[in-house]
Amino acid sequence: MTDEEKSAAKQEAQDKATAAKEAINNARTNDAVTQAKENGTTEVTNVDPQPEAKNAAKKAVEDALAEKIKAIEANNDLTDEEKATAKQDAQDKATAAKEVINNARTNDAVTQAKTEGTTEVKQCDPQPEAKNAAKSSRRCVS
Repeated sequence: MTDEEKSAAKQEAQDKATAAKEAINNARTNDAVTQAKENGTTEVTNVDPQPEAKNAAKKAVEDALAEKIKAIEANNDLTDEEKATAKQDAQDKATAAKEVINNARTNDAVTQAKTEGTTEVKQCDPQPEAKNAAKSSRRCVS
């Protein structure tokens, strides 16, 4: 979770605890106090923050990777070995980007890591070296 997500979750829990204390203070009977306490405890316990920024950023990187792998597979000018190397390169860049995202502490840092990571993956541009070399080495014989 980013610092902003943690802060928001803490604030939500604090707000629910404050509301529970207020309900307890306003209760007029023992049963009402008990009920307010139980309701408040449940409300605070139900605060379940989810790391949305990081998950969305990692999904963007994974989507860019899937798109790049599809493009690599569709490139018939590449040999199987060149395709495998290119896919591994794209995978390595995606893995590195997701690690940076996991280590980011703020939403801005997550956004920056996502942008840089998806760009790196998309820029994997394998060139068909083996087939091009074979084509250029052909000579006309008379």
